[in-house]
Amino acid sequence: MINEEGHSLPETLLTLVIIILIFGTLLPFFYRLETSLYEKKLSLHAAEAALYAAGNIKKFKKYEGQITIDQVTYSWEGDDQTICIRYLGIQEEELCVNKD
Repeated sequence: MINEEGHSLPETLLTLVIIILIFGTLLPFFYRLETSLYEKKLSLHAAEAALYAAGNIKKFKKYEGQITIDQVTYSWEGDDQTICIRYLGIQEEELCVNKD
């Protein structure tokens, strides 16, 4: 099966298997991992926005507003007991925090 002009059949099949392995399994895995990390980052920033909102409610009695962190706008509204943060990541999400 070896010829003098090119690659043998086993080399070609091995190359094909490696390409299928890379594009069929590893790339989707890394994409899911990257997406998951991005969502966690947005959730962390939403918690920071909730802390910012709590400070505004306590000090200035301002019960709604927005803050931009890393080009993502977090809109918040709340009262003395609950603060809700809305933001647009991969999809629109909401984080609500209670005083308790």
